[in-house]
Amino acid sequence: MMWHYALGQEQKGPVSTEQLNALVKDGVVTGDTLVWREGLANWQAYRTIVPPGTPLPSMKTADGSAPATMVASVPMVAGLQTQPDLSYAGFWIRFAAKLIDGLVLSIPSIIIIVVCIVAMGGLAAVTQRSSQDLASLFGVGQLLLQLVMGGVTISYNAIMVGVWGTTVGKKACGLAVVKADGSRVSHGRAWGRGFAEIVSGMVCYIGYIIAGFDEQKRSLHDHICDTRVVRVR
Repeated sequence: MMWHYALGQEQKGPVSTEQLNALVKDGVVTGDTLVWREGLANWQAYRTIVPPGTPLPSMKTADGSAPATMVASVPMVAGLQTQPDLSYAGFWIRFAAKLIDGLVLSIPSIIIIVVCIVAMGGLAAVTQRSSQDLASLFGVGQLLLQLVMGGVTISYNAIMVGVWGTTVGKKACGLAVVKADGSRVSHGRAWGRGFAEIVSGMVCYIGYIIAGFDEQKRSLHDHICDTRVVRVR
């Protein structure tokens, strides 16, 4: 589980639960420090999300005064400067995640292909068309099949990222898709990213390969949609 916390006028994180506990022990995070994780509707004071009876550090700041109350909404704390500490996923771990997603997508792909072949074969038998007509029919069928498969792939990536912030392959590899500030990707941006992957796949998948040379490990579709793929465990 990854956490964000407010420190002074800066938003920090993400950090793991173990790291957050260490910050509490060191007095960096106090009972009134605002924290947020995925699943919380809003930022909350740390003391409100720990089990009852848990010892809390002092709720005073370094100069002895009580911390100012801050009102915030997910995922940003108003007025804070965002300096996320993100662990960007490298090329090979992303490649492995893509392979797993490919295996997941192969199941509906095989079903669609079989249905299309049976449908076209049945149509050819019923209509008793000439071999030339059949060649044209199969050409159209192949084009439609490519369009359907492309739509399935785009929908899979967009829906998974928009709803859960990751795909099956990325989840298996401990990865997630986030915005530049580490916050969740909206549904609209997720769909845009899904379509942008088409561009990354053009010209020998150069758009994917550039992730191996980018400072933040971004593919072309990450550049287009201002997203990042990060490690969450």
